[in-house]
Amino acid sequence: MKFDLIKSAAGRGILPALALMLASCGGGSEPPRVLSEEEQAIKDQIEARRANFHDLGAAFKAVGDELRAGRPTSPTSIFSIQAIRSYAPQMASWFPEGSGPETGFETDSLSAVWEDEDAFAQSLQDFQATVVDFSASAVANDGDAIRAQFRVVGESCESCHERFRAEE
Repeated sequence: MKFDLIKSAAGRGILPALALMLASCGGGSEPPRVLSEEEQAIKDQIEARRANFHDLGAAFKAVGDELRAGRPTSPTSIFSIQAIRSYAPQMASWFPEGSGPETGFETDSLSAVWEDEDAFAQSLQDFQATVVDFSASAVANDGDAIRAQFRVVGESCESCHERFRAEE
C-alpha cells in the first residue's frame, strides 16, 4: 500500500487550511513602489552615506580593539587610522541637500544637518582636524599619542552625533 501525503493531508483538511494561511500572508499587498530617477539617486546617496559611516565605524572599532589589546602601533591600527584619514575629507559630500529625513527614506541624519549648515560644517572641520592629528600620531608610530588622539577623535564623533544624528 502506497502512502500519498497530498491525499492524506487533503483528507484531513490540512491543505485547505494551509492554502488559506498562505493566501493571507501576502496576497493583496501592494507591489513595491517604483522610484523615479531622482528618488533612486537620493536613496542611493543615503545608502552610500550609511555604508561609508559603517566603514568608518569599523575602522575606528579596529583601532579601539588594537588599543585594548595593547597594540597601538600594529599594522591593523595604522591601516585603520589611515582609512579614517582618507574618509574624513570626503564627509561633507555625503550630505547633499535633499538627502535628509524629509525624503522618507531611512536615515540617521537629523534635519539639523541642513537647517544649521554652519554648525554642521564646523563639526566636520573639527573632526577633520582631530583626524589629521590622529593620522600624524600613526605616521610617527607613537603609541601614546595614538591612544590620546583616539579619545579626542571619539569625543569629536560623539559631539557631532549628539547634535546631528538620530539616536539608535
